[in-house]
Amino acid sequence: MASSFIDKFPRFKRFAVIGLITAIFAVILISMLMLINIRSTLPGMAELKDIRHHQASQVLSSDGEILGSYFFQNRTQVGLEEISPLFTDALLAIEDIRFYEHNGIDRRALARVFVKSILMGQDAGGGSTLTQQLAKNLYPRNGRGWLNLTADKLREMIIARRIERLYNKDEILELYLNTVSFGEETFGIETASHRFFSKPSSELELHEAATLAGVLRAPGLYNPHRRPERSTLRRNVVIRQMERYGMISTQEAETYLEKPLETQYNRITENEGPAPYFREHLRSQLQQLLHTQPAIDGNHYNIYTDGLIIQTTIDSRVQAAAEKAMADRMKLLQFKFDVQQTTNQILSDNDPAIINAWKNSDHYQRLVADGVSEEEIEEIFHTPTEMTVFTWDGETEKTISPHDSLQHYLSFLNAGFLAMSPDNGEVLAWVGGIKHKYFQYDHVKSRRQTGSAFKPIVYAAALENGMQPCDYQRNLLSTYEAYDEWTPRNIQKEYGGRYSLQAALANSINTISVDILMMTGIANVQQTASKLGIRSRIPAEPSIALGTAELSLMELAGAYAAFANGGLRTTPHYISAIYDSRGRLLYNFENLNNTEREQVLSPETSAAMISMLSKAVDEGTGQRLRTEYGISHALAGKTGTTQGFTDGWFIGITPDLIFGSWVGGWSPRIRFSENMGFASQTALPIGGEFLKNLQNDTSLTRQPEFFHAHQMNNRFNTQCPDYRDDSTFDRFRDFITGRNSDDPRTVRPQEERRGVIDRIRGIFRRN
Repeated sequence: MASSFIDKFPRFKRFAVIGLITAIFAVILISMLMLINIRSTLPGMAELKDIRHHQASQVLSSDGEILGSYFFQNRTQVGLEEISPLFTDALLAIEDIRFYEHNGIDRRALARVFVKSILMGQDAGGGSTLTQQLAKNLYPRNGRGWLNLTADKLREMIIARRIERLYNKDEILELYLNTVSFGEETFGIETASHRFFSKPSSELELHEAATLAGVLRAPGLYNPHRRPERSTLRRNVVIRQMERYGMISTQEAETYLEKPLETQYNRITENEGPAPYFREHLRSQLQQLLHTQPAIDGNHYNIYTDGLIIQTTIDSRVQAAAEKAMADRMKLLQFKFDVQQTTNQILSDNDPAIINAWKNSDHYQRLVADGVSEEEIEEIFHTPTEMTVFTWDGETEKTISPHDSLQHYLSFLNAGFLAMSPDNGEVLAWVGGIKHKYFQYDHVKSRRQTGSAFKPIVYAAALENGMQPCDYQRNLLSTYEAYDEWTPRNIQKEYGGRYSLQAALANSINTISVDILMMTGIANVQQTASKLGIRSRIPAEPSIALGTAELSLMELAGAYAAFANGGLRTTPHYISAIYDSRGRLLYNFENLNNTEREQVLSPETSAAMISMLSKAVDEGTGQRLRTEYGISHALAGKTGTTQGFTDGWFIGITPDLIFGSWVGGWSPRIRFSENMGFASQTALPIGGEFLKNLQNDTSLTRQPEFFHAHQMNNRFNTQCPDYRDDSTFDRFRDFITGRNSDDPRTVRPQEERRGVIDRIRGIFRRN
């Protein structure tokens, strides 16, 4: 039938008719497919009634500052009444002035776009209403090409109409303001306001509001931080539009057009912003907690989507003081270390450590997974390419090979820092490394040998077992036969004489520390360490007196807290509470944190340790804090340097604060080869800078001039000379114990158990 109809036309017209019919069928087919596609992806009315945005969970400091967020989309939900009316005016002026008049589709705007953009070829802006943009935000486009674009536009119009039927205008505006993207993975006006101006959206001034409203047309092009000139021009367009529609007067417009664009950029990502190491540690802890333990209301929550408010114990001011102290000191220390390497390079080309790091890298693993041959991988390894490289003078673009990049990073010194309250165990500052983006291993948690920083635990065990600060011990070389003929030596290689226990600790005399350990008993020292909260393994060896046990900074600082807390062990903690997005309490950790207190040392012993460690700062290895950094308030502490200058430690105590720093490399090979590697030159200066920074912050309470009464309740006598000659009693006691000579001695297990009668008999046997 169709063919007979076509046959009636002349041949030349026949092809035109066939083409027209084909085109009509094609349009009908495409339209049907488009409608099927739109229909299959349209949200139902029930779904639109229950629009629930993913909200970022915020991490707050104890003083109310935002430390960071966890999110799939970086969004903070706010009500319309919490947003400055200046911003909503600016938004409507530039994006949708008839928002309160149309029904979700602005036909006048569509007509303008059609005439100016399509017929006249002019830029007439977009024709989408805020409701259509909201639809696009809620249900992003997936396809490409004009056909998919047309389908997406139709879908957004239908969704917009449905939204208009379900919500009033203010509700739609609030939904839009909490979903719109400002670029940089920043969603919603509240998050954008904090990102670019470091203030809540309720406090935006007119020119700031106009700036953010102008960003929305093209977030990358009008980013006020990266493109201030373009952003200023766009801001001025917004201000003129506000003037045009009578939202502001001409005088106001002129005033704000003259204002410079001054952002207060505050980009917080997993690698940037305050406390990145802490936030990463907290993330893993929260994921486990939320997965295994229901909240008070019986529900489980998600840190990426549920907009939780995580209240931590971190004080943003103390954290800032710690981060600045580490950056300032480590930059200087790295400079000195690099000077050393110019004459004595630690990592040579193709060093096994570099090769091993390369084979463990993601880059190498990807190449292997892609089937790249070892020969090609080797060539890639040594081929220079453009990359961003971290230096202490900032990130720089360099043409450098992966081999040289690894050699560069493996040659860095790193550091860790922790500050906490001894009274309640609240962690106030946590700095796990020098730059989280490039060095992600957290040195607050890593375990390293502690050197002499472990000695106070040995001396505390000795006091608990009957010794006193003014007991005197000989400074003599001893070889411990039962421990592979081990002979502990002093750093200065000076021996002879008799020192009080407190002087031996202050001056870090190794021989006496080991002697005290053996007299106290290794098992007693292990037990004391355990009671102080140390969970790492303490070997049953005399070398632990010199810090060969590997502990974390958190463990060691937590152990020192008992000295400042009257002998009470207080476990470090860092979460106070968790709330939902509406402020309802979900988890409360206050009671749990306060129950983990146990009397593990006598108050007298803890007070004596404060006195002895104060002497270490005033007269011993910590003197730089007084002489160079001018710290005059109450202060105690101990340095620790491991063999070969591999690790440097300092743990400090003030009346209201415990703080600790560690400095070292990723491997014992990365170390100073000279005296510059002493902890007094590496770790202690970080503590000194930290205390100075605290003093300079007038918003913080100054550290007390004297220790508190319970920290000074010392029943032991500490008023004694550091050094003295032998007394008759000393000589008699040494005769009994067999330590009656300053000459080096060999300690044999059986001699340690000999009694006085055996020693008298030994006199006759030797004669």
